[in-house]
Amino acid sequence: MRKPRSDSDRLATLETIATTAALNNDDARLLPAALRQKVDAFLPAYRPAVQAVEAATAGRAKEVSEKDASLEILITHVRDFFEVLKRRTARLHHDVSALVHYGLPQSGDVPKQYNESVAEAAADGIVKGEAAAVAAGFPAMANPSAAEVQTALDSYRKESGEVVPADAAVRQAQTAAATQREAANELIGDVKDELTHALRKLGGPAQRRVLRLFGFKFTANAGEKPEEPVPAPVPAPGA
Repeated sequence: MRKPRSDSDRLATLETIATTAALNNDDARLLPAALRQKVDAFLPAYRPAVQAVEAATAGRAKEVSEKDASLEILITHVRDFFEVLKRRTARLHHDVSALVHYGLPQSGDVPKQYNESVAEAAADGIVKGEAAAVAAGFPAMANPSAAEVQTALDSYRKESGEVVPADAAVRQAQTAAATQREAANELIGDVKDELTHALRKLGGPAQRRVLRLFGFKFTANAGEKPEEPVPAPVPAPGA
């Protein structure tokens, strides 16, 4: 039998326990009424705590995705800028100091790999170097321009900054859910113990059938055919 490994798994197990226990059949009556009531009383507080974790995690994933997209745009701008700068310097026979103004070495070697810090530093050097290059007599860059790099840099920094509060929201939600985790594990364990005791005279397959109705999951042994999924219980009318 596999233990629930996440708060979402724990909630799903408890929800299935509550739904199955509410049915009017012999399987449902295996669970003592007092334990069923404990599960029913626990869920209204645990459910929103777990849902808050799920919502915060989804929100963080969205922010990270948007940050990653803006980083790709920034890297593209930086790469294009450096390539155009190098070609222009060679074509117009500009002094290599033009490269240095924008943060490149005199050799014109560009970064081989762009991670977040490399791309941000390169873009910052381009933006700051434009004024110095123009003051030294070099024409302003175009296609892309330093202003376009600045726009891409601003967008990346905005999206990157929004990941920070999203991370904090996930940590806060996880901390709140963690305060109820032990109680959730205890309830699930109590239900398992009660059902296992009630089913002790039945064979393994029969025990697993009932336990799976209550949301418990099993891993097939080596060479054993996995059991078919159990349909979700249908709540009794008015439950």
